Amino acid sequence: MVAGIAVAAWISFGRHLFGIGGDLTIIYAATLGVIFAALLVITGLAVGRSARRGFETRAITYAFLVASVVSGILLGLTLPDSTPRGFQTIISGPTEPGLGIAIGIANPLGVIGIATAIIALVLSIRDSRGRITLVESWGDEDESAPVEPA
Repeated sequence: MVAGIAVAAWISFGRHLFGIGGDLTIIYAATLGVIFAALLVITGLAVGRSARRGFETRAITYAFLVASVVSGILLGLTLPDSTPRGFQTIISGPTEPGLGIAIGIANPLGVIGIATAIIALVLSIRDSRGRITLVESWGDEDESAPVEPA
């Protein structure tokens, strides 16, 4: 949950740490920041609920969660902001062609980050409910009873 809030804060306000925060910060905080925070915090709650109930959280759930966090961190590096010097990103500044490349990468990273967060949320909720087994045990039948031929 803490990582989810940290990633959302990084996406929303990370450019201010490098002195390139601008007019788009409020828009990023109200949209991407809220979406990432909500998805990752709820996923964290579901993982915690799994642990409290004694259920195992699958590795694939953690893989999608990590993929979402990594995408969010990279998104924070490539999101452009409108400054007095024009559009800038953390990794490129205002210089071309790096600025255009960073902006071109930002959109797919946002889509991948949100999609993997949604998948991690669905899987974590499924994990928190436990596994449904089709066969409770192999020894359900009374072994002493004679087996009738078919």
